[in-house]
Amino acid sequence: MLTPSQNHFFQFIAVLGLFLFLGNASAETQPETKAVNFSLQSLKGTEVRLDQYRGKYLLINFWATWCGPCKVEMPSLEALYQRYKTKNFDVLAISNDMFGKTVVEPYVKAHNLSFTVLLDQQLKVSYQFGVISLPTTFLIDPEGNIMGVRQGADNWTDPGNLQYFDTLFEKS
Repeated sequence: MLTPSQNHFFQFIAVLGLFLFLGNASAETQPETKAVNFSLQSLKGTEVRLDQYRGKYLLINFWATWCGPCKVEMPSLEALYQRYKTKNFDVLAISNDMFGKTVVEPYVKAHNLSFTVLLDQQLKVSYQFGVISLPTTFLIDPEGNIMGVRQGADNWTDPGNLQYFDTLFEKS
């Protein structure tokens, strides 16, 4: 059980993360944090590195097939990807499923997910990014900086989210 001061601290961090993710802070107040480069195997069997996505905005979503909230947000994540894939934007979904391709591939096919799905069975990249709950999503800028983090499921096609991305792409 958390003490009241610990609870207050975590609430503050959650609100601060949402504030930064939604882009309400000015560029001068946001510290630049480089995303740690990594390499993981895709469902197609190829090695994918984070630095391959330099020059694009990248949404990295840590998820699992057994995670209820992850499954709830996947259709809207696919819709977001479809809406902006012709822009300077891409999505990487990093699966934390311990059984890897055996369970992830049927899920991806059944739900017609077209963005790149990577396998992190030993949770190495999840640990590098400090992921403690699923789903957790990071927005990375074209220079490889972490722009924001969102923990928990989201409706990525919510009008507020779409407005954020529309504005983001108008600026770039």
